[in-house]
Amino acid sequence: MIWRRHRGIQQPVDERIKTRTLGRAGSSLYHLAFIRNCHRWLAVGYSLLDARSLATAPEPAITGELVRAMKEAKLRSDAPTWMIRMYAADDPPVNSPGRLGKHRRRVDMEFERSEKGTTFHFHCEAKRLYRSGSIGEYLGQEGLGMFLTGEYARNEHVGGMLGYVQTENEDNWIARLRTVLGSDQQTYQVASDGQLEVAGLATELPQVQVSRHERPLVGQPIIIYHTFLAFLS
Repeated sequence: MIWRRHRGIQQPVDERIKTRTLGRAGSSLYHLAFIRNCHRWLAVGYSLLDARSLATAPEPAITGELVRAMKEAKLRSDAPTWMIRMYAADDPPVNSPGRLGKHRRRVDMEFERSEKGTTFHFHCEAKRLYRSGSIGEYLGQEGLGMFLTGEYARNEHVGGMLGYVQTENEDNWIARLRTVLGSDQQTYQVASDGQLEVAGLATELPQVQVSRHERPLVGQPIIIYHTFLAFLS
């Protein structure tokens, strides 16, 4: 199991990311630890899947399998304490202004943990990366745009994007993402110091990237962690 190599070990967090998350987003060390553990748990769930069998699967199927595997890992007798205290769901409804009941948006994946009277949430939107237009969908109105407009994580300082790589490889898609965000910072509300870079968040997912977006319509910026998982035949 992935967590065996890190159990009981305090993992370092890139100081630049710590400064962004704590100093600029008003978060706490508890929140930063929560975000890191979300990625660690995601990595464990991914390690339990037969990724090749999902090489042509639609997004909801992959997301559902990831959450199922994460919950399975949590029930194991050797699961670490930090994992037992966390919760995950796929396709839960999200409360946002002007939307009630069945009209609420549904985020692809949500992590949650309560700590000392405070509940932490981490919303993730997932997209398949499998054709030429996939980056446009990843960054579009139904992708990153859900965070930029405040449909997701309106009251949060951090959100996540999941890229399910079904063609080429993770590095190629990261390069495409960096090019598009860098060439159109205004459209994607990229902060002057928020260009895409390696997050240095969790050793289990070394390729996680991070970007920062201003969100003027929401009234507070957001940090987005971009995680790319390979589902290749």
